[in-house]
Amino acid sequence: MKKRILATACAAILCLCGCAAGSGAGDAALPADESTVPFVEETLEDSGIDRFVSIPEYKGIELAKEAVTVTDADLKEAYDVDLNQYRIDVPDMEIADYFWVTMDYEGLIDGESFAGSSATNYDLKIGQGTFPESFESQLIGHKQGDNLTIDVEFPEDYDNRDIAGKTATYDITITRVSVALGEPTPDWTRMYFGQSVDEYKAAKLEEVTAELAAGADTKLRTDAWFAVFDQSEVRAYPEDMIETWTKYSQDSYARYAEKLGMEYEDFLAEYGVTEAAISENAKRYVKSYLVATAIMENEGIDEDDQIYRTKKNELLSSSGYASEDAAVANGISSENIDMTVRYYLACDIILDNAKIQGDASAESVEETQEGNQEEPQAESTVTVSETGEEDTQEEYTQEENYTEDEEITEEETYNEDYDEE
Repeated sequence: MKKRILATACAAILCLCGCAAGSGAGDAALPADESTVPFVEETLEDSGIDRFVSIPEYKGIELAKEAVTVTDADLKEAYDVDLNQYRIDVPDMEIADYFWVTMDYEGLIDGESFAGSSATNYDLKIGQGTFPESFESQLIGHKQGDNLTIDVEFPEDYDNRDIAGKTATYDITITRVSVALGEPTPDWTRMYFGQSVDEYKAAKLEEVTAELAAGADTKLRTDAWFAVFDQSEVRAYPEDMIETWTKYSQDSYARYAEKLGMEYEDFLAEYGVTEAAISENAKRYVKSYLVATAIMENEGIDEDDQIYRTKKNELLSSSGYASEDAAVANGISSENIDMTVRYYLACDIILDNAKIQGDASAESVEETQEGNQEEPQAESTVTVSETGEEDTQEEYTQEENYTEDEEITEEETYNEDYDEE
């Protein structure tokens, strides 16, 4: 999957600055000693970086790099992702718990559509809880090709307050019924990956190991940033920068609200985001910019230097953009790009001068895959055939092997805004 460094960098910076993952938007508050820092009309260009921030010694910091440990649970999670993506069609079977249903649907409340009321080729796993239970339960027993009309009463505490407590009528066409195998089987790995089970598992082990190693590198970078950021002190906030990053946040939320068919104010209320929280986040953006810029200036680096241009091109390329203009045309602001480059350069400088203990490349793998043999699974009634249709020689296991859908969080709105393909 394509890396989205530019799409996630600002959300990462928010987390690095102290926004705990999963916390409410209103929970993010600057330390008491920074809450009274003045806002000034002076600009960074006119007054210089030392007017606005002081940073600690960033060379020689002691850091620990985590070793990579791949567990059986890690591998099972990776298998489950593939098993749920590459499913087995069972057009003649009645829908039951943990079956996948692909459908077209249109819902109306009092004869009118509402946000999210219709979709085409929507994949729903029964029992996952994506839709209200009264919706999913009425699909059970139906088959591929069925057309049905159902009434669904949304609970009073439903997340979307516009439809909470109301009844919607849905017209549904079931276009596909499929199941996810409980484990990789010889037929399945051969049909979808052109590999034996052993080859598939070996490749997946390598893939998971690489992902965890990348995660260890990211955590090391995070730790390096925290070590400097937390000890840095903002002396004054340039008003022009605060205004820029406040508008950036507001525009991001507004675009995401538009995607969901919601008014800006309704979106903020729905997801618990306050204007006060947006202002606090703007301060965090500005502090991050100031700290990164102070480190760069100490090293004699500015945006005209080759090292800056090289890092920017590297990040743009990793995010799938041939140029900055292409990224801007896709909705990523120049300020976002500049912030991201400065952040990565500052972290590189800290890491290059740090005392790092441990080595993430020293892998401890709990999954040995000893004795793996290509034997058919033995608990089901369906198997993979070369055409992907149901067969009766092998079986699948009806187990709940899905991954929870991510909730929209304050940080995610920054991500989603730039995930447009």
